[in-house]
Amino acid sequence: MTTPTQLRIAAEDLLRAEDDGGLLALAHQLREDELWPSLWAPACAVAASRLGRQALARGYLDEALDGGFFQPEIFEGEVEKAFGADPAWPAIQARFAANLPPVPLLLTEWPTLTPTLPLELYRTTPDREELLRPYLPELSGSAWNRALTLLHWVTGRWEHANDHVAEEQDAVDVLRHVDDDGMRFACVEYSVVLSHALNAAGIPARRVGLRQRDYHAGWGKGHVVSEAWLDDLGKWVVLDGQNGAYWSSGDQPLSAPELQAAFTAGSPPAFVAADGPLAPDTAAFWFTYFHHIATTGATWAETFVPHFQGAPRVSRQLVRSPADVYPDLGEIGLSMDVRADTAAVRLTCRHPHFLGYAVQHDGVRHEIGAADPVWPLPTGPGEHEAALSVRTALGDLPPRRLAFRVLS
Repeated sequence: MTTPTQLRIAAEDLLRAEDDGGLLALAHQLREDELWPSLWAPACAVAASRLGRQALARGYLDEALDGGFFQPEIFEGEVEKAFGADPAWPAIQARFAANLPPVPLLLTEWPTLTPTLPLELYRTTPDREELLRPYLPELSGSAWNRALTLLHWVTGRWEHANDHVAEEQDAVDVLRHVDDDGMRFACVEYSVVLSHALNAAGIPARRVGLRQRDYHAGWGKGHVVSEAWLDDLGKWVVLDGQNGAYWSSGDQPLSAPELQAAFTAGSPPAFVAADGPLAPDTAAFWFTYFHHIATTGATWAETFVPHFQGAPRVSRQLVRSPADVYPDLGEIGLSMDVRADTAAVRLTCRHPHFLGYAVQHDGVRHEIGAADPVWPLPTGPGEHEAALSVRTALGDLPPRRLAFRVLS
């Protein structure tokens, strides 16, 4: 007994060899195959036409059309050769077009991940973060409020002095030296403690090395600060642990790229400490360090001098643009998936502390877990919009828009 697979293979061989009589001899068997209307009926129509049996050919073509056939192009012009001279050809073409199934779903707008280098935070190990957390002050409120609490806490832990710990030591080591040995440190250690503390509190953070003009010679040409991604603000913000301050334009705290742009333009913003803006001369001095910037994982500059204060120095990976190393951690990427035979979207993000996603659609909030971040799309016909947000322990990040149309 011939199996369905064997029958298809035999028919394909006859079709490829243009054995029209052999193919027609199998027509009664092929009629039982699910591919009859979309493949075998039009193939038999072409075969019958080439044998001069036009009435039979038209009968097979009508069967194909009645079954929904709409792809004459798969026969590479043979359908047109067989029926193009038929007076009914325009009507046949119209039926091809009418048989084309409507698009069931059309995405018209979706969020994307902007290409950047992999995110590298300045973070200690999980076990060291557990040791660090008891040192931290009580935190509450938004990510920005928590970051300010940590900023002011770090600044008050010791008085500045030009001493340093060993390079491989972390925030716990620094704090133990301060508490047990009465040691005092410089900007490097303020940035170590602040960056590690921010990450331990669920706020992505890095260190930033700043340099003045002509940093290849002289002394005191560098300064080290932290920068944190603030979920509620949806941006990176520079935090100066040594000075307990941040830079601000109006009520908006600024990122390192924004500060370098202001430096290039000669427009210093306000330098805001716990008690308000610092004195103009003080702010002007610290602003001079934004000539050159290197963050954890990368150094970005249009030109680069690989010497610092009289000696050649190693650098992080060199990039041309801050866009390469300043990802928007609220961005969401999207790919298509299937759930229960329904189109779905699979979500992804770069936030290192994300818990999942929130989807707002038609007044309803859906929480999507990180383990299987898939949301089945609604099937009701019409226009749809959804707001997609990254979820963290500190709340939802600013939403991204998804728009789609269900047509059938």
